[in-house]
Amino acid sequence: MRKSRLLLFFVVLALFMVTPVFGDILKVGSTGNSVKELQTKLISLGYLNSNATGYYGNQTKNAVLKFQAKNGLKQDGIAGNQTLKALAKIGTSSTTSVSRGSTNSYSMKDVQSVLKNLGLYEGKIDGIAGSKTKAALKKFQKNNGLVADGIMGPKTAAKLFAPKQEVTTDRGDIDRKEDTYDSTSDSKYGELLDWWKEASKIFYRGAEAQVIDLWTGKSFNVMRTYGSRHADCETLTAEDTKIMKSIYGGSWSWNRRPVIVVTGGRRIAASMAGMPHAGLDSKPKNVTVSGRSGGYGKGTNLDTIKGNNMDGHFDIHFLNSRTHGTNKVNAAHQKAVKQAAGM
Repeated sequence: MRKSRLLLFFVVLALFMVTPVFGDILKVGSTGNSVKELQTKLISLGYLNSNATGYYGNQTKNAVLKFQAKNGLKQDGIAGNQTLKALAKIGTSSTTSVSRGSTNSYSMKDVQSVLKNLGLYEGKIDGIAGSKTKAALKKFQKNNGLVADGIMGPKTAAKLFAPKQEVTTDRGDIDRKEDTYDSTSDSKYGELLDWWKEASKIFYRGAEAQVIDLWTGKSFNVMRTYGSRHADCETLTAEDTKIMKSIYGGSWSWNRRPVIVVTGGRRIAASMAGMPHAGLDSKPKNVTVSGRSGGYGKGTNLDTIKGNNMDGHFDIHFLNSRTHGTNKVNAAHQKAVKQAAGM
């Protein structure tokens, strides 16, 4: 009997010696700082909705399962070497990066900046993927046909930054209007539509439009690429940029001009400011860069359309739209909007 107990002791001891430590593998029943760090990571990424307790229970297991499923890993609910390595590649603070499944990576601050510029995120750019960041991600995912789980997985990251989906200047199929608008075919003026109730829904992000300058009759094509309180727009081609710049006498200017925005079968009264800003045509969109146009310095590169000879984007305002800096209605823009409506 004594020999049997002694043999059992050595067997248990041998098993203990070959069992990986919790730093290598974490599973239900594991405890300690390694589990707490794992939970903190999962919470920051939106997989775990509880506190970091340091105990690996069923909630932590389910969070790991979600992460594994989202990242193409074996779904066993165990944080082994592959799962821990995959987590390590995904940033949850301003000093780490969000993996895009490619050679590029972006910090969580970059993610928040893009979501904020899209009008989806109202929180601070702090690099922490909290509840507001998760809610913004859900909105973005829903708008882009992704699973709206608020998790920053590879598909969401690829869609959020998507350098291969940038609009190019090859627009051979575009039915371009003549540079000078023929006012005999339509009313000279546009409809006075409230930005919040109608205009922002007709001229949504990603929508293309023809912009007609009321005073010269010249027109050019644009896309709304950013902005929530008004439309941040970019010209579609270098030719469009040339026409727009000629409207301002060959030099960019913050001066407001009454324009008609033709999109979605509607003619909407608007006001544009002819000063591209906050971006660089030569750099990838939505990444952090220095020396942005218009004196905006370092920040997110708000320039989506490449090769159009425009650094950044310019502003188009509508009835009751607001500036992004002050969140107030700008009197000069509103005056030009009403001029564009024939008032």
